[in-house]
Amino acid sequence: MTSRVVIVGGGIAGLSAAEALSRTGVFRRGEMQVVVAESRRNTGGRAGSFVESRSGQTVDYCQHVAMGCCTTLLDLLQRMGLLDRFQCYSELTFYHPQHGFSRFRPSRWLPPPLHLSSALSSLKHLPRKNQREIRAALWSLMRTPESELIDVTASVWLQANGQSEDTLERFWDVILISALGDIPKRVSMAAARKVMIDGFAGARHASDVWVPRRPLSEIFGDGFRKPLDQRGVAFELGHAVRELNRNAKSNRWTIERSGAESLFADHVIVATPWHVSRRWFPEIWGEQPTSFSSSPITGLHLWLDRSLTPMPHVVMVGTLAQWFFQDPIQTIGNASPTEGVYHQVVISGQHAGSDWPKEKLVSQVVRELSEAFPKAGMPKVLKSRVVTDPHAVFSVSPETQVRRPASKTSCPGLHLAGDAVATGWPATMEGAAISGQLAANSVLESLVARGTEELSVPKELKRGWLARQMIR
Repeated sequence: MTSRVVIVGGGIAGLSAAEALSRTGVFRRGEMQVVVAESRRNTGGRAGSFVESRSGQTVDYCQHVAMGCCTTLLDLLQRMGLLDRFQCYSELTFYHPQHGFSRFRPSRWLPPPLHLSSALSSLKHLPRKNQREIRAALWSLMRTPESELIDVTASVWLQANGQSEDTLERFWDVILISALGDIPKRVSMAAARKVMIDGFAGARHASDVWVPRRPLSEIFGDGFRKPLDQRGVAFELGHAVRELNRNAKSNRWTIERSGAESLFADHVIVATPWHVSRRWFPEIWGEQPTSFSSSPITGLHLWLDRSLTPMPHVVMVGTLAQWFFQDPIQTIGNASPTEGVYHQVVISGQHAGSDWPKEKLVSQVVRELSEAFPKAGMPKVLKSRVVTDPHAVFSVSPETQVRRPASKTSCPGLHLAGDAVATGWPATMEGAAISGQLAANSVLESLVARGTEELSVPKELKRGWLARQMIR
């Protein structure tokens, strides 16, 4: 008898689950069918793109980046033959209005975590007092297990560990708001530790930045779908799932869809964002609205009459803009004077301009960019678009961290995926990729009659001897 698995949601989590199941022996032997049901006409979910109407240019809704520590995601992209669609950068550029530009470049010869010491010293906007405070806090953080930090907010822990307001504003806020999508007063220090230790200090190349150089809709659309289709994974696109019901007698699920016939399954992997999944299964996510909450991310898409800088991206400090990207898909050579040169600015979380009219927000950001890159002169905005996703990421508060559900549920045949599942990671592409593989393993564990088969999840980057001694 063939088991049928329906994956609800074709984002990174759903695609990761489908790819994992398609590698199993039960799938290759024809003992399992896998169907991905996605409400949109393309896969990728929040890692998607839109087409600018006048130029026909494909632009990502919001710039996504991965890091070298995202081993599951990078391994998944490698297996799909898509890693070359990303550009790897081993250093970051920081900008502060009063101190100009600084290069954050880890040492090539010092072992981790000492390889970050010289990089920290190179940040001009951090006086020695700030750097001393940061090093002391990082040392304490390396010696504190993650389990002791889950119910503590980042701001409480950082203040208790000697971080002044100036250091919080110039360093911790910059890193944590960008990585976690919320201010340190609300996020769990355990999530902050994951970013700082695993994302920066734990291993060489962990802090490498991987930026897509092709549209996300291409990478996580046809780039994933075509090879999975060739393996035998089926895709049902363009019809929203309205309801999921399990028949206790037949032990099968019915997936009702808008404008299409229902799907039937022995196992369902719900790989939607948490706020969608909670509508169907509130008992799993917590029926109280305060159990989980979202944080927004805003992408400002700017087509300017000139290129502002040869730098591909900049971390902005002390400005409304947080991340600046110039033409990551590299269309400058093909852009006409009337279309302009594409730039994107990303602002995570609630910010000073959250309630401003879009025109005011664009004007302020363009003014900041012109001050950062004065040699380019004051640019003219040929066109702009502001895209805010209110549910871009979940807020990794201490309350949320302890309520994140596992992939395996108590309901027979129901499995969860998505970045909000308990993966140990905050709301990232890495967390989504891990969750898909966990959900696939959960399905395999349920197929006890088919024998034991387990999918291996890629290990984190290997830490050297010194890092193993210093980091608990």
